[in-house]
Amino acid sequence: MKMRMFLVLVGVLLVTACGQENLNEQHDEYLSNKGWEIKESIEVETYILDIPNEMLSNFEGSGITFMREYLGEEITEHVYKLKEKDIEGDCLKAVVFEVEEEIIGGYGILPDWTPGTFNLDDKERLIKEHFIKQ
Repeated sequence: MKMRMFLVLVGVLLVTACGQENLNEQHDEYLSNKGWEIKESIEVETYILDIPNEMLSNFEGSGITFMREYLGEEITEHVYKLKEKDIEGDCLKAVVFEVEEEIIGGYGILPDWTPGTFNLDDKERLIKEHFIKQ
């Protein structure tokens, strides 16, 4: 009986681990398709998306337009340190959002830059304007 419980527990852990690995592969593919490389995962947080209109307008002004559609919904936010660096040599970050394990969008964070957030599709522009290293 103890052996059966042990095998069931191991099976559950393996299924959970495989699901998480698949999820990370999805994020890696999502960011890779936009030209970014993940260095490491920093944090994961789940919460109800609630952003004041002023902040939402700032995101939308940077081309980050998916958030309004998901206001009031439970989302999971994954923050990654990227291999790409800014001109000062600091690593950029990427934030990937999910609803029910489906990627709904994301944005990048550029240290020491105002507004600080950027659309993940803007890599070439950021290189051209000398905000990030090539």
